[in-house]
Amino acid sequence: MEQTSDDRRAKFGLIGFMLGVASLVVILVQISALFEPQEKSSGSMIGEIAADIKQSAARKLAGEPAPEPTPAPRDYSQFITIAALCVAAIAVVLGGIGLYRNEPHRLSYMAVGFGVSAFVMQYVLWLAILFCGVALLISILENFEGIFD
Repeated sequence: MEQTSDDRRAKFGLIGFMLGVASLVVILVQISALFEPQEKSSGSMIGEIAADIKQSAARKLAGEPAPEPTPAPRDYSQFITIAALCVAAIAVVLGGIGLYRNEPHRLSYMAVGFGVSAFVMQYVLWLAILFCGVALLISILENFEGIFD
């Protein structure tokens, strides 16, 4: 009896693995950009607001019309995050298809793992930020009695 080996390539698992890794990298970049330092300090922002108020009052007294407001630059970070989460979902589906078609399991498992970890990383980050915010709020409220003594 001859043994036949089934050399099936992991098409869906490989594509899902690549998409899962790409989505995880994009989510990591988005998270690191979240904690990027802000460009303007609060003092300079207050100074700009005061200058805008002064210029607006001077225009009003001179009878000049108000200038057209400049549109704010578009922020594509939310669209990129949504696209990365959609790619992660596609990676999970492709990994599942690879498992269903009995492709080699390692890439399919990794595709599902990377896709799920992109979702988990995004939501665990926001959950951790929420817990830290609540802990900070509780500590501020507990220290109020020390302020009034």
